Amino acid sequence: MCGRFALGIPRKRLEEVLGCPAPESYVPRYNISPSQGILVVEEQDGVVSTGYRSWGLIPYWAKAREAIPGLINARSETVFEKPAFRDAMHRTRCLVPAQAFYEWEKTGNRKQPYALGMESGEVFAMAGIGSRWIDPVSGEVVDSVAILTCQPNEKVAAIHDRMPVIVDAIDWNHWLNNENSTQAQLGSLLVPYPADRMRVWPVSTAVNSVTNDTQDLLRPESRATQGSLF
Repeated sequence: MCGRFALGIPRKRLEEVLGCPAPESYVPRYNISPSQGILVVEEQDGVVSTGYRSWGLIPYWAKAREAIPGLINARSETVFEKPAFRDAMHRTRCLVPAQAFYEWEKTGNRKQPYALGMESGEVFAMAGIGSRWIDPVSGEVVDSVAILTCQPNEKVAAIHDRMPVIVDAIDWNHWLNNENSTQAQLGSLLVPYPADRMRVWPVSTAVNSVTNDTQDLLRPESRATQGSLF
């Protein structure tokens, strides 16, 4: 699963990477969690833009917002089949920029958090699918998103049995293009990202609390020994 991540780079650098403007409301964040608004990149009528969606997908057909808990992740192996995801997979794919995601490994009586990102230190993009839900009573509109997951590569597998689907930059346009909608067209992207292009480092347990949101959360944590895992 992917349940927490960071996107703490300055606006100008983010716009350079994405190739389009960031929302005026964008601020760097280091401990993004479910139910919060997260930055996404989408394409409509050939135009790529950024915006925010609530993290936790609500299928458009849900009778009430509380009827289905927000689905923060979708398994890539079944995303074309599951009723909650298949329409979004065909029509509302997006990218979720990040500079690291977090996972926890149980060591004795404590859980050691790790940050996982690119070896290059660059921003990467996780595969997302979106949905628009309209409250049948109040008319409230909620644009939501789930992040796709897949089997882990060998580095991630040392900590967790799933990882987010990371879309290589050369494939961003292919993923966003609505003319591509079938498993045959998109299935090759739903695979573990190469382990040799990623790095993993232990971080402070301060990340455990969603109220903590500073760049210190991405600093290597000296009490854990990365060499024992990798």
